Amino acid sequence: MKALFQIYERSGSFCASLKFLAFVAAAFVLVLLPVQGAVSQIVSNGQGKVQLDVPYEPSSGDVVEVMLKIAEVGKNDLVYDLGCGDGRIVIAAAQKTGARGVGIDLDPKRIQESLENARKAKVTRRVQFFQQDLFRTEIDQATVVMLYLYPEVNLKLRPKLLRELKPGTRVVSHSHDRRPDQTITAPGGHAIHFWVIPANVTGTWEWNLPGEKERYVLKLNQQFQKVSGTLQSGSEEIPAQNLELKGDWLQFSVERLFQGQMQTRRFMGHVQGHLIEGAAEGTAAGSQGNQSWKAERNPSSMKPLDL
Repeated sequence: MKALFQIYERSGSFCASLKFLAFVAAAFVLVLLPVQGAVSQIVSNGQGKVQLDVPYEPSSGDVVEVMLKIAEVGKNDLVYDLGCGDGRIVIAAAQKTGARGVGIDLDPKRIQESLENARKAKVTRRVQFFQQDLFRTEIDQATVVMLYLYPEVNLKLRPKLLRELKPGTRVVSHSHDRRPDQTITAPGGHAIHFWVIPANVTGTWEWNLPGEKERYVLKLNQQFQKVSGTLQSGSEEIPAQNLELKGDWLQFSVERLFQGQMQTRRFMGHVQGHLIEGAAEGTAAGSQGNQSWKAERNPSSMKPLDL
């Protein structure tokens, strides 16, 4: 600061010194502003320009409407669009449903368009746009994620989605995806794929039920949202049937022979880390009705999800 005043004293010009001080202040502001990088999708062309590995191809208004509808976007949602283009999806979500939105794109031109479009739509308080690398963007707060990317980019992105998004987060992909829970056709023949981030239920789960001596041991394997496994009770190990996993909700049934009669029991519950809590219903050990059910997983038996 002393050096600045010395420059001021030597300048002989009050106006010139003010300009100089303003320049220095602006420089400090620029240094303090956060810089958001985007690197993994940049391919240099040797001329200092950014080239994108996914070209800009906007979804039509009809397709956007279908994407919002299949995800059942509502006012309490936070919608992330990874590769947002001109921002039309998150802007439509804010306008039509009252949701909040975040758009991510590597192209600065698209971000400027998005900001201008949000201003025109009068939703600037509900949406944000960032020039970032989608592979480095923090997405853990999203309740809905929208995609319109190439198949190979979707495949590369999926481990990040499974790792960072909470179970139950809805994902919608325009045209390209693997193993969706649901696919519908939008106007113009465009395929819209929908799936829900599943909890990881792999491993060995154990529990006792009130009034029963036998300990239950459930062994589960999982390939994305598809689950298979067996249930052991005493010396008997039988296949778990009708296994269904949606977000953090797991249910299955078992059939076994008891005193010459076939008995069925259905288990259902919410997955919370290494616990499942819910209810067991049906017949078992000669009794009927519903019972509370709480299973605990051996953490060392948990495996990474098979994509």
